Amino acid sequence: MPETLDRIRSLIAAHAVESEPRWSAGGIRLHLARSPGTPIPLLFEPMLYLVFQGRKQILLDDRVIEYGSGDLVIAYTDIPASTRVTEAAQTRPYLAVELRLDLAVLTDLATDMELLPGVEARAVSVRPLPDTVLDPLLRLLQLLDSPMDARILADGVKREIVYRVLTSPHGNSLLHLVDVDSVLRRISRSTEWMRHHIDAPVEVAALAHRAGMSVTSFHRHFKAATGTTPVEYHKRIRLHEARRLLAGETESISRIATAVGYASPSQFSRDYKRMFGIPPAADPLRRRPPRENSQDNRGRTALIRPSGDTSPDRSPPARPALDPENA
Repeated sequence: MPETLDRIRSLIAAHAVESEPRWSAGGIRLHLARSPGTPIPLLFEPMLYLVFQGRKQILLDDRVIEYGSGDLVIAYTDIPASTRVTEAAQTRPYLAVELRLDLAVLTDLATDMELLPGVEARAVSVRPLPDTVLDPLLRLLQLLDSPMDARILADGVKREIVYRVLTSPHGNSLLHLVDVDSVLRRISRSTEWMRHHIDAPVEVAALAHRAGMSVTSFHRHFKAATGTTPVEYHKRIRLHEARRLLAGETESISRIATAVGYASPSQFSRDYKRMFGIPPAADPLRRRPPRENSQDNRGRTALIRPSGDTSPDRSPPARPALDPENA
């Protein structure tokens, strides 16, 4: 096993781009950092996150989650948070592998294996990394040297990794992602609605009804799962979507603010600075329009769908592409 771990670390270091984790042809994302860093806001989505060197923190409103080499981090639902590398060096960089959880694969495996859900988990948990995951993960990383092999073979290897996690101690906690009656799944229905309706106002009573809970129970379970309130959660995913638009669109700040549901550009700028530490106009990610508020910009089409019926009982439109960044 030590030899396998060394080979995994070498492959991560060879293929990762420092401080710029990107999805590879194999459908995984590699993380590398050579020094401790400051908190980075991000948006988690359901995933497996395997750490092979160094240490990191997840910072939520009500708790700090520590993890490091030899840990498996499981994110069970969409959750806004911040992360910070706390242990890394030039000679021993922080190394990790991120793998999105495919709910269709998880459902197929759960059906075939006839497993029962384990103890209900919070939105993020940290477990010991199962030894049985190492061999398929090594094979998956080796595919990165051949993009064609990765496109053909990676899905089968990723399915094996999920299977190995499911059959490990506490692995059946993943089944709450596909158990329609679990608290996490019911909360996830609400978070999914909020992500589909970035520019709509939040009606907590309607979200609670969608989750099949009273308002009081919904607030309690939502905070326990995500570490924040429904209103604060919705504000954060709006700001993450705004930053994505800022990096990919040559639109004015006011148009981006409107696109994510803000009536006041000044309030948007204050919230943006509070979250990301810099106002949107000064964000280095920003692609600037030729002239802010120019006549050319006034007639352009909206960045995202126009506001429509915001009832949670309606079918949602296509999900915005929010990037979880540096998980």
